[in-house]
Amino acid sequence: MPTPREQYFFLKRNDRGEEYIESFDEVLVLPIDQDGSILFARESAPAFGGGPVLVLPGGTVETRESMADTANRELQEELGLRAGRLEYLGELTPWSKYLGVRSHIYLGRDLTASKLHGDEPEEVGMERVPWNAVESMMMSGHLRDARAIAALYRAQLVLNSQHQAGAQQ
Repeated sequence: MPTPREQYFFLKRNDRGEEYIESFDEVLVLPIDQDGSILFARESAPAFGGGPVLVLPGGTVETRESMADTANRELQEELGLRAGRLEYLGELTPWSKYLGVRSHIYLGRDLTASKLHGDEPEEVGMERVPWNAVESMMMSGHLRDARAIAALYRAQLVLNSQHQAGAQQ
């Protein structure tokens, strides 16, 4: 893959001549605060008219940086928070047919204030969303990022499993 990190995606062609988009793999964090609310990044989306959208904090892995370190760095750059606990939820491929990118999802808990300067052209906002409001936000179109929705589903399965395991002890 080409090395300039200023470019996020590349149009490529496979051996059969089929075009596809290749991008650097990314790390996304689903941060949960002490009240159990999800903390989304609110930032502009050039692909959708520039208006603000809700996404998970995240970005690409820097040279010699682990995915967990990337998760905490991006969380600090975008939301001004650091996770005391990161739990790997798995890998998503947002659009497997024509987009070559893997999204590695982490659940971030035990959050504390810690701000790092990021590379975003504009200030990233934060929106706190209670779990019980997520479905209505998806249905209303306020939350439409497929990666965030898939990560929420995975996180809910993990949290339910952990809750059931704790209840059985």
